[in-house]
Amino acid sequence: MAKLKIGVVDFVNARPLVWGLDKERGVELVRARPAALQQALRKGELDVALISSIEAFRSPEVRILPEIAICSEGHVKSVKLFLKKPLEQVEKVALDAGSRTGAALVKMVFAEFLQKPGVATVEIEPTLEPAKVNADAVLLIGDPALKAKAGTLESLDLGWFWSDRTGMPFVYAVWAFRKPKVGEQALPLLLRARDRGLLERSKIAEKAAAELDLPFAGLLQYLTRNLRYQLGEREIKGLERFRDIGVTHGLCNRHDVPFSQARLTAS
Repeated sequence: MAKLKIGVVDFVNARPLVWGLDKERGVELVRARPAALQQALRKGELDVALISSIEAFRSPEVRILPEIAICSEGHVKSVKLFLKKPLEQVEKVALDAGSRTGAALVKMVFAEFLQKPGVATVEIEPTLEPAKVNADAVLLIGDPALKAKAGTLESLDLGWFWSDRTGMPFVYAVWAFRKPKVGEQALPLLLRARDRGLLERSKIAEKAAAELDLPFAGLLQYLTRNLRYQLGEREIKGLERFRDIGVTHGLCNRHDVPFSQARLTAS
């Protein structure tokens, strides 16, 4: 039997979702940036991928697994807009080229919440020095956002901004697939991996602290308090609100949440 090819973003925030997954029989893990994972899934190069949530509302063939996601309510710490000007005065934003959901959220900040459509955007490679980028604001996601040196720049935590304006959690990434039988095959594997990972967040934070040269305590708080890995009813409502705003502003076109029916092993 061919191995199940599972694509995951190589950020600290995804590690609890794939803990021990590389040791599961019949699984091959592929690591890439969020934007690349959706493309690989669409091309059939992956069976399952952890994709940016906005992509679930852009691709008609995609289905998403229940129960599991990367979410937050309030400060998330790893999706940040670094500001050279007050938010209301921003005219040009540099967007992390690996981001899809974060980029969509930035556009919603201006078009929906500030009633300021038409802010110019440009994609850039992730940087640890946003102050050097030629733009009024710089979006960074994942590990670069955690490591970036803000200097004198203000930083806006977009997880906090979303929850402050909507009163809802935010869903950043979901497990997605295209072939019907894949969902039933993948769900129990991914639930087991997530549950193992949640028990090992201290170990994950310790290893990440050494790799990224960041404080252990801050990373442990990030994995245990800032992030959530359950896709519950409130998270789904937040995801639906995100979709509705996205449709309104032409950032996505799908009107349903394309859940898989592979729920039999989920508790």
